[in-house]
Amino acid sequence: MLVKLIALEKSDRATIREIYVNPRHIISVSEISSHNEPLINEAKDLGLTEAIQFSRLTIQEGNVSRTITVVGRPWEINQKINKKQILRG
Repeated sequence: MLVKLIALEKSDRATIREIYVNPRHIISVSEISSHNEPLINEAKDLGLTEAIQFSRLTIQEGNVSRTITVVGRPWEINQKINKKQILRG
């Protein structure tokens, strides 16, 4: 089952988009201090409030790992990853 997260990315400028992640490929989730992250400071121009927290998500893609900045604290991301879904029979 894939998990929907909101990612913060930078191409020419900071943008927000939805991504779907396979929880089995997640290596780690760590909190980001917004004070020393230029991407997060730039994201505040997108209309995000000061109260929003960000996490760094590390994903294993084959032999390579990739780091993504996502909206939410590590415990919020963990809740989404471990959410149980009941199938209707």
